[in-house]
Amino acid sequence: MNDPLDIFYKRRSIRKFTDEAVSHDDLTALLKAGMAGPSAMNAQPWEFVVITDEKTIERLRHALPFAKMKPTAVICVLGSKRMQKNKGGEKFWVQDCSAAAENILLAAVALGLGGVWIGVHPIYLFEMQVKRILNLPKGVTPLNLLFLGHPDEEKEARTQYEEGRVQWGVFPGGKDQGEPEEDEPAFGMNAREHDLSDL
Repeated sequence: MNDPLDIFYKRRSIRKFTDEAVSHDDLTALLKAGMAGPSAMNAQPWEFVVITDEKTIERLRHALPFAKMKPTAVICVLGSKRMQKNKGGEKFWVQDCSAAAENILLAAVALGLGGVWIGVHPIYLFEMQVKRILNLPKGVTPLNLLFLGHPDEEKEARTQYEEGRVQWGVFPGGKDQGEPEEDEPAFGMNAREHDLSDL
């Protein structure tokens, strides 16, 4: 990768995998990358379930309609009330766990692995299936499953950048075009109400 941004363009949804197992060291590296993700108020409202046994993977494959590919490892990203470090996790767990999941998928590219995001939350039936199969404890919600393995297909690097989806600066015609007004904090929240010392 000559361009440091190539890793982002090479991250593609890989749905075909070889039978080669993902090593424990690589799985640990992926989890470290996931937990390096940004987190609102540093709540870190996440837990991860790592699955490598074929029987459980097969159960997940058959339980979810979009999970028919055959990975050799699965990471389930959980939103976790029981592990979050403060109440901010309850408000922003989806964003935080999504950032962690994307970090894992990018790290997989860096390690020569492939991965695909299988959505679970917010579909109640999907959540219940995953909770049942993984015997999840109270206080956690499965956001997704990351199917991982050594890729058995190649996809060209690409960006889907479209200039028409970008607005440079404030949209024209807004009421704030004149004298600036002091914005009210959204929902009465402001930074002083929270301990941000760990950010």
